[in-house]
Amino acid sequence: MMKFLHHSMLIALGLSAAALASACSSSSSDDDSGSGATSGTGGSTGGTGGSTGGTGATGGTGGTGTTGGNTCETPAGDTTLIPSDSGWTDAKDPCNDVGVQGAWYPYGDQYGSGPGDAKCTRIGMHMASECAQITSPPPPPAMGFTNTGGFMHTTGNVEPILACPSMLTTSGCPMSDFSNMWGAGIGFDFNADGAIPNADGTTTPGAKHVWDPDMYGVIGIAFTITGTPLNFRVEFPMQLTAAEAAADSPPIDPAIFPTPTTDEHSAGAPYWGAQANGDGKFPKSPVTDGVENKIYFDDTTTMGIESPKTTAYKFDRHRMLGMQFHVVAGANTPYDFTISNIRYLRTR
Repeated sequence: MMKFLHHSMLIALGLSAAALASACSSSSSDDDSGSGATSGTGGSTGGTGGSTGGTGATGGTGGTGTTGGNTCETPAGDTTLIPSDSGWTDAKDPCNDVGVQGAWYPYGDQYGSGPGDAKCTRIGMHMASECAQITSPPPPPAMGFTNTGGFMHTTGNVEPILACPSMLTTSGCPMSDFSNMWGAGIGFDFNADGAIPNADGTTTPGAKHVWDPDMYGVIGIAFTITGTPLNFRVEFPMQLTAAEAAADSPPIDPAIFPTPTTDEHSAGAPYWGAQANGDGKFPKSPVTDGVENKIYFDDTTTMGIESPKTTAYKFDRHRMLGMQFHVVAGANTPYDFTISNIRYLRTR
């Protein structure tokens, strides 16, 4: 169940002077709604991990994106960050006191051009029509994530999981190709460099780095979703140690993935509520539709963020790379949802 956030193309759109001039205002930090959602059941029973980081917004320098409406309360309050109209959040944005920089992107199991990408067609050998379909925003290789005011809307369709082709031995085979047919979603990076322009007019994706919330006094993150899909996970891809990568089955090849992440791991990314039903059960995340959902990085209960297989690796908030909203494959199901109000929490 390899995933490919770390190896997908990211081209990040930088901000114009107008973005740097947008105002900030005090935000309330005492809203407790949405934090007690009921645990979902009926997640995938196989180790469908994957979420691919798709082509992001372009940026780093120049660009035409603008931001506005970011709110902060310093020194100890929460911070809400709204990306540019092309989906880029810059470390120099007004009120960005949490060190977050990176692009929003759509991702899916038939998209991308990196070594861990397009697994549904490239490794699973399924037809593109049998894989997850993204209809909006435009999927890779298209760039950017057009939005208004940080309302990140996406539509598409995830697929039933088919049998594996002959001789394929990845997770779930031969009956169910969990490893290569895992669905689609949207996500954003916590700490990514802007793209580097090349002389021929192309760009080289900026590197992705870990983000440590403790450095900024951040104890959790909140978001609002409308149109929650039936089988849905809120994931937090993270960097793996060399030992964790080597212990996977099969081991993650350091020659192909010199900086391994949970995108490549057979268990997939750690996610909110992964241990709600026990180890290796893959339930859905305990999302409540239409209100603010709060997730605390230090929650060690079964409703916190954790690896879906703790025998493989454990969640470590100091090694997070981003946040993903994953619609899991398993049935022929359309999705149509919006994420908004990403808020970095310093208070409970």
